[in-house]
Amino acid sequence: MATIVDVARRAGVSVATVSRVLNGSGYADPATRTRVQQAVADLGYQRNIHWSRLKSRSSRTILFLLGNRDGFNPMHMRLLMACERVFQAHRYDLIFARHEYPAAARPPELVLPSVLQQSGAVDGVVLAGVHYPNLLGVLEKRKLPYALLANDLPGPTPPHNCILYDDRTAMDEATCYLQRLGHRRIAYVGNRTLVWFERRFQGYQAAMERHALPTSGVFENWTLANHDYGQLAAAQLLKEKPAPTAIIAGNDELAAGVWKELTKRRIAIPGQISLMGVGDRVEYLVLEPALTSISVFADQLGERLATMLLSRVAGPGASVPTETLPCKLMERASCGPRPEPRVMALRMSS
Repeated sequence: MATIVDVARRAGVSVATVSRVLNGSGYADPATRTRVQQAVADLGYQRNIHWSRLKSRSSRTILFLLGNRDGFNPMHMRLLMACERVFQAHRYDLIFARHEYPAAARPPELVLPSVLQQSGAVDGVVLAGVHYPNLLGVLEKRKLPYALLANDLPGPTPPHNCILYDDRTAMDEATCYLQRLGHRRIAYVGNRTLVWFERRFQGYQAAMERHALPTSGVFENWTLANHDYGQLAAAQLLKEKPAPTAIIAGNDELAAGVWKELTKRRIAIPGQISLMGVGDRVEYLVLEPALTSISVFADQLGERLATMLLSRVAGPGASVPTETLPCKLMERASCGPRPEPRVMALRMSS
């Protein structure tokens, strides 16, 4: 392979001049630049990016770390791709790793992913999925910048270095939307032992209590996949007398499970029961009628996470105030006016 010395010799200039031309720093007259660029092309010279990074004491690499999740869902993919676009524009590479660790472990006991065990391997970390304060403590002690999507973080949200999406307020507004359609028996589905489903329940509960309406739903800590949980929850809700006229599922996967049970029983959506999810996942756009859902704007979240982390990398020791981004109810055909009680009873019994 050609070296920078070979390029300098062919162009008839010093190594320092070649370096200035290639780095775009310092002065070199147009004729010299042309000779150097032609020598690079003739010799097929490629710069040693690792040496450049070593000299700058930067790996130019960011880690996207998905914490304590069994799978990589479409929202995580959209976050990752949005982050990648931002980092690529700033000439950073993005790598991915998944990490499972116990919430109760003391920071010194945590076994980090191999890439984090190597000092200087990455310049910063984007944290998505479920993470715990013990890992944050390790990163802070090592002075490794991070940006955290904090919706799934147990306990209070740190005042710095986090991005949140306001699904609690969005759930409150979504419940009010169903109330404006005339619904009074609105049920919620979601395992409330999980922090994200509990927070969304709180938004639903606030809207129901504000209008003096009773809360109901299925909240059990069932160890089931979300689709199965939603289907079983729907079967349980249909046993209630009277049955709900609207169901809000804690995410779109749960809503798809509810959908499956309702259609199996030939219960019309939204003619008999209105249905809503959270996440606005693209794979559920195939449902007909279209699923009403709360969008968390995953692309925007990813861009903000990446921008926050770049700010921290650029200013060692800097912290960035935590940001909360709004969500939006995407009103679609799966929600409609409350059915007449007589019609509802006839259809449920058929």
